[in-house]
Amino acid sequence: MIPFTYGFVGWVTNWLALKMTFYPIQFIGIPPYLGWQGIIPRKAHKMASKSVDVITERLLNIKEVFLKVDPKKAEIVFLPALEPSIRYTMREFSDSLDPKLWDMIPEVVREEIYHKVRRESGVTIRKVIRKLQKDIDSLFDVKSLVLKKLSGNNVGLVVELFQEVGAPEFRFIERSGFYFGFLLGLVQMIFMIYFPLPWTLPIQGVIVGYLTNYLALEMIFRPLLPKKFLGIFTYQGLFLKRQTEVSRLYAKLVSEKILTPKNILSELIFGKASKDIIEIIRNEVIHHVDTITFLAKPALYATGKIDEFDAAKERIGMAMADNAVEKSFHLEEYLGSALEIETMMGDRMAALPPKEFESILRSAFQEDELLLILVGAALGAVVGWFQMVFLV
Repeated sequence: MIPFTYGFVGWVTNWLALKMTFYPIQFIGIPPYLGWQGIIPRKAHKMASKSVDVITERLLNIKEVFLKVDPKKAEIVFLPALEPSIRYTMREFSDSLDPKLWDMIPEVVREEIYHKVRRESGVTIRKVIRKLQKDIDSLFDVKSLVLKKLSGNNVGLVVELFQEVGAPEFRFIERSGFYFGFLLGLVQMIFMIYFPLPWTLPIQGVIVGYLTNYLALEMIFRPLLPKKFLGIFTYQGLFLKRQTEVSRLYAKLVSEKILTPKNILSELIFGKASKDIIEIIRNEVIHHVDTITFLAKPALYATGKIDEFDAAKERIGMAMADNAVEKSFHLEEYLGSALEIETMMGDRMAALPPKEFESILRSAFQEDELLLILVGAALGAVVGWFQMVFLV
């Protein structure tokens, strides 16, 4: 029974070690020490910080990403969403100077004014996009966004990220527990035939539980490069062997769950730089109002309406800035195709040196590898004790 018993022990210890790595998401028990929280959720903030460093320092240059946005295409996508606001602000602007003025203007002239304002609004959109591209490092905090999406109430996303990226490796850890346990059990069986000492069973259980977890982790991450063993077969750590596949999957998950167009726009609009962005839009709108109404300035001075004009211009600047922010989510689909975050990250991650690539998944275990291995050893001791008391 020993080989099968320890095959089972190896499988259970590895399975339980994985569960304890990921679950529970929230602490269960009496804090701070009497209870348990999954290793990854417990250290989500630290692991998120490591992910941020990898993403921002090795995989993604945010300025390079935003330079992929074509201001002209952004105008084509975004301008139709602003058209109702353009007509409304034109009427408001006219009424602020003279409530009767707009109705006195012939329809054909009003339409001509509208088309001119629309063209200038397109110019404004392009200029705002270029300003954003130029100053994106100060206006968009990619580290803050990634950290926010991977910590706090979002720790479940960290677990999901590691589980999906390392799914084949985690399945290997589970299965290998049985195989290693069975093989070690054969050695123990022979030992018990020649040295039938029941008191050694808990000690043997510790050895099996320890080695099954240790060997599984080693086979996932070592060797870093393909290495020939016994001159017969070549082996490379399972995770390292899948570098290209893992890179594509990791980039896909990050682009679909973290650095999504919606999250990027939300960070720009509602993040720490939101006031700066609104100010950029306001200034550009005011500048173009001045451009369009340049020939009317003398008449405004002559009629004493220049103060009303300046006040109206300020109101329009703020109204259009607020409206542009409100309508900015019309850009989501275009940004998704233009930024090419998934492609850029996948290509760069696939090209990482093995040592750097390894840290992406191993960071989930590294600090607590010994704890996971000792959990296996402790469970092995329990099973060995059970054998000693009830089976021998």
